[in-house]
Amino acid sequence: MRITNAQITATMQGSMNRNSVELAKLMQQMATNKRLQLPSDDPIASVRLLRIQRSEASLEQYQTNIGSLSSSLSMQETNLKSISDTLLSARDRLLWAANGANASEDLAAIAGELKIIESSILSFANVRDEEGRYLFSGTLSDQPAISFDEATGYQLGGNDKQRQVVVANGVMVAENVTASAVFGGTVGLLNQMRELVTTLQDPNLDSSDPQVGAAIRTALDTLDSTHGRLLGSVTELGGRQNALTLLNDSNEDVSLVNQKVEGELSRVDYASANIQFNDYLLAVQSTQKTYLKISELSLFNLL
Repeated sequence: MRITNAQITATMQGSMNRNSVELAKLMQQMATNKRLQLPSDDPIASVRLLRIQRSEASLEQYQTNIGSLSSSLSMQETNLKSISDTLLSARDRLLWAANGANASEDLAAIAGELKIIESSILSFANVRDEEGRYLFSGTLSDQPAISFDEATGYQLGGNDKQRQVVVANGVMVAENVTASAVFGGTVGLLNQMRELVTTLQDPNLDSSDPQVGAAIRTALDTLDSTHGRLLGSVTELGGRQNALTLLNDSNEDVSLVNQKVEGELSRVDYASANIQFNDYLLAVQSTQKTYLKISELSLFNLL
């Protein structure tokens, strides 16, 4: 069978084109450190990379949620500790007031301090985050946790439900504690303190009246009960913070594994790529030299 010059030319050009394309592709991979320029370069690896990228996007969102949640829990814990300190201060005043040796003027002075403490508790209970949400109002975070009306006194606002935040695959953590949980479903302590302040500030108060002592002791009992629930809430917040730390570490470990696998799938192995580069370059050069030699052949050279 006779091979024409046109066939030889087409074969040589096809070989050079294929090797040149592969060489250009390899140079692009080495320049960008990306083995996969197109999904068709390795369909199976491309699908795995897409899954890893989705996983990384989810992990990034989880980490963002954990950071925001941790900040919110810290703010709540700080305010609950402030309420705890305020309650302990109120307890000291009530114990002082329970001393039967106090004169009416002494009780009035104690009442003035209790009134300031009462306002402080309300302020801490109605704290808001940077977005203006009331921290202790449950899911109705646009409402104050505790409200006051001259006619009805103190009342709980919001609700007793907890906001949930996704922090890992299938894992949710409560974002808040509620005023209802801390104050026992009522705000009896604040109302008792308010009534007690009014009583102790009465200029006609008889400090030896047994009813005055009973009112003080009732307020003390309610305060101790409220303080116990508050400490329970602080402990609960601390437990959630510990859980978030563990989840954060776990998410980081998963992310490290993802990054390792992603690197193995997508990054160029420069040692192997360099060998391939030399092979393709040699193939192109050999084809060019062979083509030049063949193109110079002529029957006239044999005459």
